[in-house]
Amino acid sequence: MTFFHDSLRSMRIRTMLASGFASGLASVLAGVVLTSAPAAAQDRTPELLLQPGMMSADFLSAPNGYPSTSGFNLRFATIVPTSSKWWTLIVGASVTPYGTSGASPRNANTPVLFIGNVFPGIARERTGGWVDLQFPLYLTYAYGGGGARNRALYGRDFVGEAALQVHVGEKVLRDLGPVFSRLRAYVMLNQVLTPNEDLSTGEVDRFNPVALYGLTIPIGGRGSPR
Repeated sequence: MTFFHDSLRSMRIRTMLASGFASGLASVLAGVVLTSAPAAAQDRTPELLLQPGMMSADFLSAPNGYPSTSGFNLRFATIVPTSSKWWTLIVGASVTPYGTSGASPRNANTPVLFIGNVFPGIARERTGGWVDLQFPLYLTYAYGGGGARNRALYGRDFVGEAALQVHVGEKVLRDLGPVFSRLRAYVMLNQVLTPNEDLSTGEVDRFNPVALYGLTIPIGGRGSPR
């Protein structure tokens, strides 16, 4: 009789433990689902971009003594999206490792460091997934930056940019695999917004854009739905 009661008590304990474990597991799974659902819905993770291409400058409204010039450019950027589409951090560097063509004051292989925010323009959904347009605003730190009145070798400037991307990989190269399907072609026009005056003329040239164009190679992350 004692053995029967002990067995019944042991069975009840095992049932209670199993019930508690199942309830706890259900709570954990529910928490995981509820926590990960918004993240999956946003699908906005940090993304590292490798952007080889070309840089062209002084092709429009060039200062005195600045002939048009071009050269191979290598750009690195990290995109860090937030929960708001209006705030997307960008930080990176750009360099023309072999300098640029001609006897131009820009013919230097010094890096440009930048940090800023990417403001949305035309979403790719509005162009059938082909093209998107964004408007980054940077604070840059570069050789010769800060205008002619800056006596230091390096200086800071505010730079505005219009950045156009064509999603050629997803639209044309998808069958070649996931690496090729993420490739994008880019064209960027950036303009120094800092009112740096030309000491020889005393004028402030507010439209002397620099063009960057090439190929974007995303590394890691799934990217924001831009």
